[in-house]
Amino acid sequence: MFILSIRSKRWNIAMQHIYFAEKLANTRKSMKLVCHTHSLVPSRKLVKREAVHIPLTNHECSMYTALSKNNRKLLRRAQEEPYQVFLYTEPSEENLRAFQQFYNDFAKRKKIEQITKSQMESIMLLNQKNALFLSEVRSICGQTLCYRLDIVHAQKAMSYYVATSDALSLPAHLKRPLRYANRFLLWHNLMYLKQQGFVLYDMGELTDVETIRQFKLSFGGQVVNVYSGYIAQSKMSALLLGVQKWRK
Repeated sequence: MFILSIRSKRWNIAMQHIYFAEKLANTRKSMKLVCHTHSLVPSRKLVKREAVHIPLTNHECSMYTALSKNNRKLLRRAQEEPYQVFLYTEPSEENLRAFQQFYNDFAKRKKIEQITKSQMESIMLLNQKNALFLSEVRSICGQTLCYRLDIVHAQKAMSYYVATSDALSLPAHLKRPLRYANRFLLWHNLMYLKQQGFVLYDMGELTDVETIRQFKLSFGGQVVNVYSGYIAQSKMSALLLGVQKWRK
């Protein structure tokens, strides 16, 4: 199976970035650094993490039944909201820049890492490979409430970035729609990807943040081990990688 891979630079080191490897991947000798994201191949050189995989081959009724009871209740309420959904299967640079600005505003509020210049370059490289799926939900009056950016490849998708609007900056009549927007958009996307023949959705890493962990688990699916991180292929890149880890 063809493996999704891009070549870029990180810390001024030539790097190959490999996504979703299901078997040992061939790495280019010219690449000083190899980065893996959610490889299914166990490796002592990578960090083992947990992720939730949702099979999209199951019947829609089975997928709905697998949702938590609270999730089903909230999705029923979300269906009553007059949302506008926009799907960008081939997002333009303008679409992605708008998303970056929205996400970085969200990241500032949440005090998490923003999408940097180098990360945006990787996003653009993925987009050149038609490996991105951007979705947006707006209120009836056109206010963006939530964005989701997924990596898609070989009929599989993975949650990449998610951002929601600021509740404090919204008028009172939009606070209820905002509450359900992310959940509504994720379920909408799962059904869309299923209809397009996708077989799996990776909800992303299960973190130690309990609210995020429970949100991901509430959509059913199976908890699996995935392996991510950097592998240095030269002594110099190993040294630079060690310096960067120390700085963090």
